[in-house]
Amino acid sequence: MKTKFNKQKTFLLLILLLLTFCIYSPANAETVNLKLAHFVPTMHVQHREAFVPFVENVERLSNGSVQIKIYPGGQLGNPKNMVNNIKKGITDIGFVIPSYVPGIFSRSGVFEMPFVFNDPEHVTRVMYDLFEDYFAADYEDFKVLWFFSSPLSQVHTVKKPIKAIGDFAGMPIRAGGATETTAFRLLGANTVGMDIKEMSISLQKGVVDGVITPYAALKSHKIFDTVKHITEVNFSGTLMVILMNKNKWNQLPSSAKKVIDQAAGMQMGLIASKAFLNEDIENKNAAIEQGIQIHKLTPAEMDQIRSKMSGIYSSWVESANKNGLQGQKILDAFLASAEANR
Repeated sequence: MKTKFNKQKTFLLLILLLLTFCIYSPANAETVNLKLAHFVPTMHVQHREAFVPFVENVERLSNGSVQIKIYPGGQLGNPKNMVNNIKKGITDIGFVIPSYVPGIFSRSGVFEMPFVFNDPEHVTRVMYDLFEDYFAADYEDFKVLWFFSSPLSQVHTVKKPIKAIGDFAGMPIRAGGATETTAFRLLGANTVGMDIKEMSISLQKGVVDGVITPYAALKSHKIFDTVKHITEVNFSGTLMVILMNKNKWNQLPSSAKKVIDQAAGMQMGLIASKAFLNEDIENKNAAIEQGIQIHKLTPAEMDQIRSKMSGIYSSWVESANKNGLQGQKILDAFLASAEANR
């Protein structure tokens, strides 16, 4: 009789343990649903090789308990309003280009300085090297998922090839940010600020005859069949970042935070930067095969360009100081890190 009772007791205990496991197992935990917004097409290399793999990795690491839905092509924000849309919770996670929203990421403006970097991975390493000590305050209202960079910018033109510094005089040319705008005006160009999504139609209609952008933009932004000349100047990469609404981040269970951190960070930034770099190389090779003329300025011409643009560094320091920042200290650390991380 006692043996039978013990068997029944053991059986009931096993049932209780099984029910407890089912109730509290990860498979039955409440699913976390997040939105990730960007403004590039689904054919874009960052959608294919960064955003989608990140989402899939988070889902895998969380055993499906964290689900992220991507909203591509500007559905939940464009380059200029994405920051506010993240803050407002219109999207939980968003793709931000700091130089497109002046006044918000003031310290990070130093990454717009020309002729500092070798490639997008170089940009990424420098940001992570200096982030905690010099740039964290720019992003204190957000959760940073990863930093990365576009490849270095070249000058793409339709009619007039740039073969010497004097060829910039009077040329209507699209610039992506304030530093590019100022820099190429110093060379005599008539720079026009515009969203990268407007480049293709503006070139086709003759609104501008040239654009400052990486090789990587040739196909993804549909200017491959329009430009006839590319002049290599290796101006600068464009710092980019994936940000998350801070309140949403704080509300996440620790298990969700853990898998997102595991899938994001510097490793993801280097993957994204490498994807950009590979596309840049592929597009350059395709441009050569198609017969687009690639031009290189002489070392003396490039020295002249650097000389004409040299005042941009001191101007940035002066502007940073006016905003209450230690401009020279930031610039010195930035240049030192760039040299150390080559």
